[in-house]
Amino acid sequence: MVAEATTYRYIRFALLALLLMLTISVAAETVRTGWQTSISGYYYTAAGPVFVGVLSAVGVCLLALRGFTDAENVCLNLAGISAPMVAFVPTPAVGHHPDVHAIVNNALSFLVVLAIGYVVVLVVLLRRRAAGWPTRWGLVGLVATALAWAVGMAWILIDRTSFAAHAHALAAIFTFVPFAGVVVLNTDWGVRVVAGEAGASRTRFDAAYWWVVGGMALVVVVFAALWRWRFALLGVEVGLLVLFVVFWMLQTIDLIDPERDLAVTAGARPGVPG
Repeated sequence: MVAEATTYRYIRFALLALLLMLTISVAAETVRTGWQTSISGYYYTAAGPVFVGVLSAVGVCLLALRGFTDAENVCLNLAGISAPMVAFVPTPAVGHHPDVHAIVNNALSFLVVLAIGYVVVLVVLLRRRAAGWPTRWGLVGLVATALAWAVGMAWILIDRTSFAAHAHALAAIFTFVPFAGVVVLNTDWGVRVVAGEAGASRTRFDAAYWWVVGGMALVVVVFAALWRWRFALLGVEVGLLVLFVVFWMLQTIDLIDPERDLAVTAGARPGVPG
């Protein structure tokens, strides 16, 4: 197996390890102090450093991974740029006053690096324009990333207090929704119809992926009906993350294909991007 395929799989396993670390840290703190009303609420507990570190690292992993299709890659990138912001901007909580200066420092640092990375990507793509850049979904990804960056930067510059109070919720939405999109885009229908790559369909777990999608929808509907319950948000977050982990494990198995590895080695179109 070539180094690129090996690295790709290590990053996938690293993401699972990171989520396991967050689970252990949150569980230990729950045993010690009781339940918080959301996973983000653990920011204010002893699990806070792990929460910030894991979400930042997960963002890097998602950005580094190349989706099987351009459409999937867009979702991975959107989730990747949103996850660190969930960590840098804590959820509002009674009795806790966010440090606006720290939030702005962290968020601005991230946005500046994101802008530099965006320029680098543009330069690389322009150098490869003879290969047919941009694809339809590639253009969608570039525009969506630029808009997300512009909204974040403008929000900070216009009203830092509002950003510190509300950006967490928006970033969380743009982390979880692309996660669901990734699952859909790995179904046979997602590859052929949405991503528009009829010759690339290859999943062995189409039915399982649809069960995960259905489970995500059910979690949202059930806890939306229980929204007045104190732990409804925690239930939604835990349910969606568990289902995404199930999907991630299935997809990892799905992508372990000796024939595809040989194709990568031979220089053919990779089914496992590096």
